[in-house]
Amino acid sequence: APPRREEDVIVFSGNLEYSPNVSAVRYFRDEIWPELRARWPGLVWRLIGKNPQTVAKITSGDSRIDLAGPVADAVSELARAKVAIVPVLAGSGTRVKIVEAWAAGVPVVSTRVGAEGLPARAGEHLLLADGAPGFRDAVSSLLASPELRDRIGRAGRYLFECEFTWEAAWKCLQFLDPATMERSDALRD
Repeated sequence: APPRREEDVIVFSGNLEYSPNVSAVRYFRDEIWPELRARWPGLVWRLIGKNPQTVAKITSGDSRIDLAGPVADAVSELARAKVAIVPVLAGSGTRVKIVEAWAAGVPVVSTRVGAEGLPARAGEHLLLADGAPGFRDAVSSLLASPELRDRIGRAGRYLFECEFTWEAAWKCLQFLDPATMERSDALRD
């Protein structure tokens, strides 16, 4: 994992012109951010990813929203945040934003849709919250507790190492002998 250099930041990452991400940014900006902003006076919301111009109008006018745009190393950038947010309400895909946050050791708050299909347990590897009040409360609970951030972040990183690295992928492969279509003895442990 990259070194954690926590700043007073929550982060959203992804392709910022992908329609479900645009909707997530709008939802968070309108329904969740105002109350978090008021409760946590030093907090900054950073958005990283390509095509930032697509959400610039949604995020403009707030000096505590940092539209960082594309970055050279997303995992290192994520490692600077206290919390990664995934307020996605629709869409499908590979859930890269959560996997990258786990790689960075950053605790995640996601909607159920945003984490759909991942082998994660709510309350252990990430916090799940549907609806603005629950999402605000989940983010606030992580901001208020370094211990909870550390526990959820470490559990997410462990899940990443077990499920999403090349080493983990190789362990899942079963090499078959093409002549017999049975597992090759030469590659058994």
